[in-house]
Amino acid sequence: MNYLVTGTPTGRLLDLPADDRDALMAREREVATALISGGVIVWMWRLPDTDTSVTVWDAESTEALTAHLESLPVFPYTDVEVTELAAHPAFPAPLHAAPRG
Repeated sequence: MNYLVTGTPTGRLLDLPADDRDALMAREREVATALISGGVIVWMWRLPDTDTSVTVWDAESTEALTAHLESLPVFPYTDVEVTELAAHPAFPAPLHAAPRG
């Protein structure tokens, strides 16, 4: 099942000491890269002139999506909005990650 996830960092992230924030973001990149490689994060965009990310996730269930989101180190510092996506008649197939290589 596909989900549209919008994530906006909160001020709490910016309140962290720079070294702590840099380490957190490094761990975030590692976890996100693994989720992308595993086909869980299908597409990712950044809204222009903001720190908001818009992503499409492919997860077996809402519970699985929640577990994936909570695995992200910046999750506690992010306002997240999740919308379940349904197939459109013009594009009936679910969206899956393209093989990377």
